[in-house]
Amino acid sequence: MSRFTDSTRRSFVSDLRSIGVDCATSTYRAAKSFETSSSALFVHEFLRKPTIVGAVWPSSTGLARRMACPVPVQSDGLVVELGAGTGSVTQALLDRGVSPMRLRIVERSAALAQHLRRRFPALPIWQADAADLINLLPEGATVDAVVSSLPLRSLAPQLVSAILDQWRSVLRPGGLLVQFTYALRGESAELQNDFAACDSSIVWKNMPPAKVMVYRRVDTLVADELEAHEL
Repeated sequence: MSRFTDSTRRSFVSDLRSIGVDCATSTYRAAKSFETSSSALFVHEFLRKPTIVGAVWPSSTGLARRMACPVPVQSDGLVVELGAGTGSVTQALLDRGVSPMRLRIVERSAALAQHLRRRFPALPIWQADAADLINLLPEGATVDAVVSSLPLRSLAPQLVSAILDQWRSVLRPGGLLVQFTYALRGESAELQNDFAACDSSIVWKNMPPAKVMVYRRVDTLVADELEAHEL
């Protein structure tokens, strides 16, 4: 049976210490990398203002793609993204083929807006409140779609009402509203007026699972005339 000599033992202990240092160094580097990652930033912002951020983790690739899918590509109208977070949906919109010239990105958090500017230097990133949207857009601008990750169910009712008024003002008749929610059952009561539901689907591969809802802006004048005609 082989035995450890003193020199072998010392060498063995030295190797263990070296491995321990390497492991500690790798762990530290991984931790530092996580601290500066977009996911860590998102979690940090959620812990600071949970009702404003509304999600514990950034949108998955699957959810982001599902939200980008209905957005028209062959058009000149603007596409406004609200609550862009770390940019998952922004990237999906670009990957879908939406021109960067059409995109307008709004994020309330200063830290997340700064992150978005670093990630997408060519895009207009506005650190602003979605309830002030009409003042951010050029006068007379045509908006084809609003893509929203705003946590409408956790926001104050007065703020939600103000945001919906902005959407009614800026979206062209027939324009699309894409909104996701973690409430997998039922429809959004807030969006029943002036918006017609077109589609909804659940993305299970998200944390937590989410439902994507697609609405079309209704021309209330035309709708009223049609209703009067039917009567």
